[in-house]
This record gives sequence, C-alpha cells and structure tokens, in this order.
Amino acid sequence: MRRLDRGLAGVEVAASWLSALALFAIMWIVGIDVGMRYLLNRPFGWSYDVISLYVIVALFFLALSRTFAVNGHINVDLLHHVLPRRGRYACEVVICALSAAFFAVLTKAGADRAIEAYQAGDVLAGSYPWPTWASIAFMPLGAGLLTLRLVLSGTCHAVSLATGREVLALPAIAGSAEAIAQRGFE
Repeated sequence: MRRLDRGLAGVEVAASWLSALALFAIMWIVGIDVGMRYLLNRPFGWSYDVISLYVIVALFFLALSRTFAVNGHINVDLLHHVLPRRGRYACEVVICALSAAFFAVLTKAGADRAIEAYQAGDVLAGSYPWPTWASIAFMPLGAGLLTLRLVLSGTCHAVSLATGREVLALPAIAGSAEAIAQRGFE
C-alpha cells in the first residue's frame, strides 16, 4: 500500500505542478494582455477564451487530488473531537467510500463527454475555434486522480480500522497541536 501511495503521490505532485503552472500562466497572460491593451492599444483577442476554457479548469481539477492528500480541503470535523480513534477511522472509511463513488461517476461522465466532444470536433464559437474536448479532459483527469486517492485512503483506513495498526495517518483535527504544527496556523 505504501508503494501505491508513493506512486500516486508522484502523479499528484506532477499534476499539482501543472496546476501551479496554470496559475503562473494566468498571471502572465493577464499581465501582458493589460500591458498590450493600455500601452499599445492591441489587447490579445484570445486571452479570455484560453484562460476561462483551459487554464482555470486545469488549475482547479489538477490540484484536487494532491489537496486531499495533504488534508487541504475544507473539512467539517466537529465530531472528530469526541470520537475515539476507531470511530474516526470508521468515519474516514465512509467519507472516502461515498466521495470515491461520486468522483468515479464524475470521472466517467467527464471522460465520456470529452470523448464525445473530440469525436464530434466540437469547437467554441467565436473569433478562434478553440476545441472544447481539451478543456473537458481536465475534469475526468483530476476527478480520476482524486477517485484513486480516495479509494487508496479509504482502503488504508479500513485496514487500520480492522487491524488496529495505523497504515495511513488520520487527518489532523482543526485547532489541534498536530494541525498547527503541520500548517503553522489554524
């Protein structure tokens, strides 16, 4: 399981680097477009489409799995303060199973839609014929990575629940000394 976790973490890190690159691209495209607009009166005609169609979608979906892996998502852990360790493991198993099922459906629907858009040659109507399948493909890619992460985390928590041996550490409870040490704030 640790080998699977390390392998998936490597893919997640690569996806999160692409997500960071997307954020960097947004800043540069917008900055240069503003300069072109106000200094030379020649704005980019394609910047809004590229950013809204591709770059923001990549930024969001490619960061999903890594964000979950490092416990960066918003988490409602009101009951975790009063639950015993085994209860927390049980909650994590249920949360991961339900979330994995949802994101698996999302992955399948997104992949089907991207393939359909590719086969149909769908393009955005406008000044430039941007292919829509490339934008749609980021969603099943990110949701698929998150599905794999959720299945792996849920399995690890189930093994921990069954054996009593910690396979994967539980997420830190907000406000706890552990959470503050991990993030430096809370």
